[in-house]
Amino acid sequence: MERFELDGRICLDKEDFCQRLISLLRFPDYCGHNLDALYDCLTTLPGSAELTITHFDSLEKRLGSWGRRLRKMLLDAADGDRLLVSLPEAAEPTAEEVNALGQTLEQELLLRYSPIALKLLWKEEDIPEGTVRPWEKEGRRLAMCQAFALVRRNKKSYTMLKDDHWCVWPLVGYKLCPLDEEDYVYMGTKFFVKDPQRGVRFLREEYPMLKGDAPIGFAIAPLRSASFVPDAVTIYCNPAQIRSLLMAAKFTTGNMLPLNLDPVDSCVHSTIPVLNGKDFNITFPDPGEYERGLTDENEVMFTLRGDLLEPLTESIKTFGKIGFGYQGLQMEMDMNFPRPEFYNKMFEKWGLATGELWTHR
Repeated sequence: MERFELDGRICLDKEDFCQRLISLLRFPDYCGHNLDALYDCLTTLPGSAELTITHFDSLEKRLGSWGRRLRKMLLDAADGDRLLVSLPEAAEPTAEEVNALGQTLEQELLLRYSPIALKLLWKEEDIPEGTVRPWEKEGRRLAMCQAFALVRRNKKSYTMLKDDHWCVWPLVGYKLCPLDEEDYVYMGTKFFVKDPQRGVRFLREEYPMLKGDAPIGFAIAPLRSASFVPDAVTIYCNPAQIRSLLMAAKFTTGNMLPLNLDPVDSCVHSTIPVLNGKDFNITFPDPGEYERGLTDENEVMFTLRGDLLEPLTESIKTFGKIGFGYQGLQMEMDMNFPRPEFYNKMFEKWGLATGELWTHR
């Protein structure tokens, strides 16, 4: 019996899952990217096989109703003889295990600040131990970029409900305050877009907003000390550290990272796409981050899904072991480099060594 395994965490969407399954099981190229076609190929395999899809619960959640129908199709295709299908439930990591991964990331990447753990909250009973509401506890309301700054710089742990915010955009993106039709028309003109109608269309059709039901808020804390398992993790780092994270992300999923970069509302653009199912995201801090969140000019934001924290960290460690980690990359300086011809002439005149001539390439 031939055995096949697919990690559900690395599948971007329905199309990506179908293509990975078709490649893994060597289905014919004409196999369609739909449940009926996959079922036909699964039930006509030339030999016996065992298919295991790890972290299927994570994949099913991201794929929504199609994911639930996929589960049923896979179990229907399994006949217990020629095809065995296993969809093991992933064990939920503990907060302590998450903390250890956060510490490893800090050490491997020499991060100046702790990554930020973020968890959506659906009812007040979900509020994690050790977090405080800034308005209730400290008598101040915060922009999300300021809350992020206090978490990573001052090791604060916050719960941000609707009344704790002092910036409009997280209230919109996290659906904490619903928009009326007149709000779309009014706020759509605030995106620094020359054509106001284009701005309205952008807000209505493209602006990142949380899918599904609206939460009551979210909790944020340093990853190394969070008392909860995060839905997303945001890392503030320099471009060289971004390079290492990108290498690990590509190694983990086999996918290039598609980006939609926006110069404003980085709190929303960094987190909402990931909370909606995107694996990883890169965002440039917006003017508010710089002016009020005290973000350095060389910092970039890298965000990942919480369930990809462990495989990404393992990939970071793998590159470290083979000399391609952040700390292992070293510039190589060629000492006896090619030089212009007049260098050699002058060195020869002075009785010094001559060498290879530099030429235009």
